[in-house]
Amino acid sequence: MASQPKRAPNFQALHSIIIFVFVIILIPFVSSSDSAVARASPATKTVAKQSEAVALLNWKASLDNQSQSLLSSWNESSHCTWVGIGCNEAGKVTNLNLDSIGLRGTLSSLNFSSLPHLVKLDLSNNLIYGTIPSQIGSLSRLASLNASVNHLSGTIPTDIGMLRSLVDLALYTNNLTGSIPASIGNLTNLTTLYLYNNSLSGSIPQEVGKLRSLTNLELGINNLKGSISASVGNLTNLTRLILYENSLSGSIPQEVGLLRSLTDLQLSRNNLTGSIPASIGNLTNLTTLYLNENSLSGSIPQEVGKLRSLTDLELYTNNLTGSIPASIGNLTNLTILILFENSLSGSIPQEVGLLRSLTDLRLSTNNLTGSIPASIGKLTNIRVLYLDENSLSGSIPQEVGLLRSLTDLELAENNLTGSIPASIWNLTNLRVLYLHKNSLSGSIPQEVGLLRSLIILTLSMNNLTGSIPASIGNLTNLTTLYLYENSLSGSIPQEVGLLRSLTGVSLYKNNLTGSIPASIGNLTNLTTLYLYENSLSGSIPQEVGLLRSLTGVSLYKNKLTGSIPASIGNLTNLTLLYLHENSLSGSIPQEVGLLRSLTNVSLQKNNLTGSIPASIGNLTNLTTLYLFENSLSGSIPQEVGMLRSLITLDLSRNNLTGLIPASIWDLANLTRLILRENSL
Repeated sequence: MASQPKRAPNFQALHSIIIFVFVIILIPFVSSSDSAVARASPATKTVAKQSEAVALLNWKASLDNQSQSLLSSWNESSHCTWVGIGCNEAGKVTNLNLDSIGLRGTLSSLNFSSLPHLVKLDLSNNLIYGTIPSQIGSLSRLASLNASVNHLSGTIPTDIGMLRSLVDLALYTNNLTGSIPASIGNLTNLTTLYLYNNSLSGSIPQEVGKLRSLTNLELGINNLKGSISASVGNLTNLTRLILYENSLSGSIPQEVGLLRSLTDLQLSRNNLTGSIPASIGNLTNLTTLYLNENSLSGSIPQEVGKLRSLTDLELYTNNLTGSIPASIGNLTNLTILILFENSLSGSIPQEVGLLRSLTDLRLSTNNLTGSIPASIGKLTNIRVLYLDENSLSGSIPQEVGLLRSLTDLELAENNLTGSIPASIWNLTNLRVLYLHKNSLSGSIPQEVGLLRSLIILTLSMNNLTGSIPASIGNLTNLTTLYLYENSLSGSIPQEVGLLRSLTGVSLYKNNLTGSIPASIGNLTNLTTLYLYENSLSGSIPQEVGLLRSLTGVSLYKNKLTGSIPASIGNLTNLTLLYLHENSLSGSIPQEVGLLRSLTNVSLQKNNLTGSIPASIGNLTNLTTLYLFENSLSGSIPQEVGMLRSLITLDLSRNNLTGLIPASIWDLANLTRLILRENSL
């Protein structure tokens, strides 16, 4: 049989068969693989969750026992239910909020890389110490980091610049040192940067100028130095710029005037120099401007009058010159205006009377001249008015009596003349009245007794005449009464004894007569009693011995008679006892030896008799002892040699007899020894 020819193979059919077989074979594998993936997803999630839980539990274990008890919910249960933990729908930790619960420990055992989904980390107001780990840079999703009010130390790691999602960064009130890393300029989403109240040093990096989203920049209370970078002008969204209490130098850059959103600018307590830039007038939203305690010079720019939103303007303790600009009258929302301790000159502008919201006006310690403007009477909300230490002249305007909210009026150390206006006695809320060191005349009226809230009254160093009114006894809250260096006459009223809160009485260098009232013994809080250089007569009352808080008694240059009361021995806190140049008689009481705190004793130029008491040897703190020009007799006691602190000893012009005691040569600090005109 003839052989049949071979048929050509059908390659298309063969190809289809091969693909079909391949698919049949592959289907189980694909099905199996899909099932495996489906089964693996929950496991993967569990591993991730376990990783987060393990990281948190490891950190908990590193904290002190008290902290671990505060985190008692951190156990085998689902970590998303733990205190302070917030999770997303997938069970990933997004929030760690443990503020203000008293945690104590470090961050070194917290594995940040195990918390990749963390968005908010708040550990503020705890007792966390140690350094900020550089590993914190792995939290790429972190939007808010608050570790403020802890005890963190060391530097801010440069890795902080990797947290590009950060919106809020708060590390204030810690012990951080070193410089602010330049990498902080990478945090272009940052709106708040709070690094204040640390010990950061170095300059503020230029890169801060890249943080164009910033609304709050607070770097105060650090050791930052260098100048304020002009790049700060880029931060046009800034509402608060707080750089106070550093060591910043150089001038305030003109570019600060570009920050038109600013409401709060605080550059106080630095070493800034130069003038206040006129561009500051652009900051029309500004409510607070603190440039105080720098070395700023030049005048206050007229442009400050454009800051109509200002409520608080403080430029004190600088080197500012020129006059107070009249444009300041535009600042009708101003409640506080403090310009003291500068070299401002010229008069107080009438326009100050337009500032009807003012509660606090302080212009003291300048070179201001002219009179106090009557328009000041329009400031009916004012509580504090300081115009002291200037060269103001003329009389105190009657209109001051309209300021019925005043609690503190200080007009001292000027060239004011005329009498104290009667209207001033309307100020019944007044707690402090300083009128000293002027040229005021006339008498202190009875109406002074209406100021029942007064704590401090100083009318000293004027030309006041007349007597001290008995109504002064109404001022029962008074702690300080200074009427010294006037021409007051008459007696010290008994009513002074009603002022039981008094700690200091100075009536010296007047023309007061009569005796020291026994009622003075009621003033048991008194620390100083200065009545010297008057014409007081009579004896020193025994009641002075009740004033056990006294540290200084000066009654010299009066016409006092009688003996030194033995009750003086009760005054164990006394350091100064000046009774010289009176007509005191009798002996020096033994009780003077109880006054072991005494440093200065002056009893010279009296009519004292008897011997120097041996008890004087107890006064081992004594540096000066003046007993000259009396009628003391007997020998110098050996005990004088115990006064090892003595620098000056003057016993001259007495009736002393006997040998000069050898013990006197033990006084190694003695520089003046005067024994002449005795019978030694």
